[in-house]
Amino acid sequence: MSAFKTALVALGCLAAAAAPAAPDARTLVEKLARESPSSVAFTEARFSSLLRQPLVVSGELAYLGSDGLDRRVTSPYRETITIRGSTVRIEREGEEVRSFALERAPELEGFLRAFGALLAGDSIALEKTFAIAANGDDAANWTLELTPLNERARRRVSMIRIYGNGDELHCLATIDTKETGSVMLLGDQTSATISPASSFDDLLAHCRER
Repeated sequence: MSAFKTALVALGCLAAAAAPAAPDARTLVEKLARESPSSVAFTEARFSSLLRQPLVVSGELAYLGSDGLDRRVTSPYRETITIRGSTVRIEREGEEVRSFALERAPELEGFLRAFGALLAGDSIALEKTFAIAANGDDAANWTLELTPLNERARRRVSMIRIYGNGDELHCLATIDTKETGSVMLLGDQTSATISPASSFDDLLAHCRER
């Protein structure tokens, strides 16, 4: 081997050694565990080709332990979604109460499975529903990408992408098969301004930078 080729190989080895290793997904999930009940403020922007601008709602998520989650919207209208086991109950101001099976709403079911398992720090439960890939630095900014294992679910949700820093969740993006969907800002991130001109990619970029 020539001296030049030897130098190239050495440089390649140094670059590989210097590149940070991807964080371990199980370790990341375990660090996110929270005692139940616990709650967090949220602001969610939903994007659709049927909407001229994102639909933005804000409120509070209450995690009540395994299979229990409340999503309370306080602005711009009042609505409470209660999930217990496999049943969803929706109460919106001025409308009749609705109940249905969770399996009828793949986006909601995916969110529950992901959010519930994350706050329980239960990587085993998460792996039963999703293929998991981790990127970034587990001590700083990181990303978890959750791809549904169920073929039926993948027809509606191609991926759930979670952004965080250390042991804190910052954003949760649900990406549909048209590469759009919704972005939920959590905790301190709810102070970010979402304008009528904000795009899905704008909010994903905001989440990556936090």
